Amino acid sequence: MHAAMGIWRYDRWRLPLLPVLLLATTLFATVQVQATTAVPGEPAPDFALKDATGKNVRLSEWRGEVVMLNFWADWCGRCSEQLQELDRLQKQYAANGVRVVAINIDKDAQPTTEASRRLNLMVLHDRERSVARQYDLSDLPLTVLIDAHGNVRFVHEKYRDRDVALYDEELTKLIRE
Repeated sequence: MHAAMGIWRYDRWRLPLLPVLLLATTLFATVQVQATTAVPGEPAPDFALKDATGKNVRLSEWRGEVVMLNFWADWCGRCSEQLQELDRLQKQYAANGVRVVAINIDKDAQPTTEASRRLNLMVLHDRERSVARQYDLSDLPLTVLIDAHGNVRFVHEKYRDRDVALYDEELTKLIRE
């Protein structure tokens, strides 16, 4: 490399160093994101988070069960509405081996603690948003349905009232498999 010119020399090719480094960094980052994103048909990214009592919980502990993950935040109005429906789904399908898990992404643990007191579903806290990054959270709420083999089957961004009927249909399908 010629420091004065800012050029990296490789055989006969002369490439500006900064664009080469940026391209390499971008390609590496893209590969990492794709490796951990929740993609239907692919294994669900495993994680460990604390519940409201401080106990560590791992997704892989629920292998053999249908798992519905829901990412939410206290400031998200639609998330609060959806949590009530998810709580109903937990009650309805618990006997069929379904586990509904709400993952709060707020920095403060208070919403997680309050939700765990009033809901029957498991509430976990992702303070650092590491699991949210694994699942490529881009909009709230995000709901991911995972089959008993640990594979992502359905991914739903945002929440609309009609989604409840779709969740019922998808959970029934996964239970029957």
